[in-house]
Amino acid sequence: MASSQNSQDAKCKYCQSPNLIRFGTYKGVQRYYCKDCKRKFVLDTLPKMKTPMTWVAAALDMYYRGMPLDSIQGHMKMVYGKYFSEPGIYKWIVRFTQEAIRRARDFHPEVGDTWVADETALNVDGRNIWFFDIIDADSRYLLASHLSTNRTTEDAQVLVEKAIARAGKVPKVIITDKLQAYMDGIDLASGGTTKHIRSKPFTEQDSTNLIERLHGTLKERTDVIRNFGNLATARLLTEGWLTHYNFFKEHVSLGNVPPVKAMKVKLTFTDWNDIVKNAGGAKEPYMSQLDVPRAHPTTQKQKRRASIRRAIRKSEAKKKVAIPGITTLRG
Repeated sequence: MASSQNSQDAKCKYCQSPNLIRFGTYKGVQRYYCKDCKRKFVLDTLPKMKTPMTWVAAALDMYYRGMPLDSIQGHMKMVYGKYFSEPGIYKWIVRFTQEAIRRARDFHPEVGDTWVADETALNVDGRNIWFFDIIDADSRYLLASHLSTNRTTEDAQVLVEKAIARAGKVPKVIITDKLQAYMDGIDLASGGTTKHIRSKPFTEQDSTNLIERLHGTLKERTDVIRNFGNLATARLLTEGWLTHYNFFKEHVSLGNVPPVKAMKVKLTFTDWNDIVKNAGGAKEPYMSQLDVPRAHPTTQKQKRRASIRRAIRKSEAKKKVAIPGITTLRG
């Protein structure tokens, strides 16, 4: 596979020197050598990474479009002829999700005066966490989201305040379901200037159908993720999915373009390729807080070791429940 960048115009990804020479290929990928910093690298990769940026971007796009890690792993093996572990793919997702969130943070969308808010339950570490979000009815742009263990007035207020800060304006109308927390939460956030309409799904006027459809799409995503391991993971990946929803996911009602592209504003990034390419050498500051999936054993040697570990754990578990004079309890 040839590099997508012309070597005559290329620069070293470490020191930015143009003083490069070709240095053979590895698995069909052209490698280069920098005469100044004495390092070998592939042009289409980031510092300290050997995988081409387009491959990483493809993995991110597949993940946020609904593919589980093992399916992404199999697809990349088939298309690129290289095996990547599930934890390795997951680390790409975490790293560049953080970058996408950072890049999208200062964007101020052009939205209308009617917003729709609602909440749904997500499974986090075996318990339900409430996921609040609020969307602009005109542009379909997701203005804000909020994760909480409760559904209180304060939670509704925080959600609306986030949306107002992002939009740079106070809406004229907010449509919600019958949750009581929105009554005071909207007034407190808007200073009493926003009209609050309490509605329900499947009605012809002032309906929350728009956001119910969004929650259906979100739950498809969380079904792929299965259960989030902890709240930090839930916050990161749901925020990453929302960034994907606003900036990359095509919407039929908008002419098969994302909400941001429908606004026809100038952007510094348009897809996951742009996010990965411009991420630089940033590290993953939150990886220690997140739930990282373990790789499934693939070789016979790995399977034997996993079997031995399981046997040891079972033996230790039996010892813990053994009581002198009483028959050992078995699950």
